[in-house]
Amino acid sequence: MKRTSPVVIVLSGLAVAAVLIGLGWQAPRFFKDQQAAGLVAAAPASPTPEVPGEGAGPVPEESATVPPPAPGETPDREQLAEAAPLTGTWAGRLKPGSLAIAAKNGKAIAYLCDGERIESWLKGTAVGGKLNLTGKGGATLTGTADGKTAKGKIKVRDLNIDFTIETVKKPSGLYRFASKVRGANVVGGWIVTKDGEQVGLATVDGALVKPSALDVQDRTATVGGNEVTAVPAEDSAQ
Repeated sequence: MKRTSPVVIVLSGLAVAAVLIGLGWQAPRFFKDQQAAGLVAAAPASPTPEVPGEGAGPVPEESATVPPPAPGETPDREQLAEAAPLTGTWAGRLKPGSLAIAAKNGKAIAYLCDGERIESWLKGTAVGGKLNLTGKGGATLTGTADGKTAKGKIKVRDLNIDFTIETVKKPSGLYRFASKVRGANVVGGWIVTKDGEQVGLATVDGALVKPSALDVQDRTATVGGNEVTAVPAEDSAQ
């Protein structure tokens, strides 16, 4: 039997190694070409690494992008009317006295007065055509108002009165004075109706007194011998 020389064996091994090395260098290009041609499936992507403190798994693809908010709906006329603040003054005579309501930018003040012994101040809101006011001793006034009339119900002490009063323009309206005069707390109110008739009362440290008529031009009056200057009541409600 003929023996192969060691030199031949070594040379043969080197030749085989060279072939394998060549194939190894060509393999990535070969697989890329085959993958591009659609003959070899792409390897699965590595799983998304978890973010510490953000849950037990990767963020789902559909939640990674927040969709833009839908455009807001334009409010209709009814919605705007329900939120619209009222501004206006209403005054008129009732059976037990006179009532005036003054509103500005949705805040309202009302005064019920008979000029003798009944008076009550109430404050609250006038929004969306609705009146909702409260006063001392559980007094309440609820109702509706528009550019022509205010109507509803007022409860003061043992009085429970339905009312309908008309809108008025200056110098008619409701006027108020509230301040300290010579150390005493003085609060006065004057209702001036559409025909110019006035009714009013005042308190000095809580005691009822009869004030003079209000000069509607300079808004001055006398309370307990002291001259005071009143302001439109809607301004004091702000």
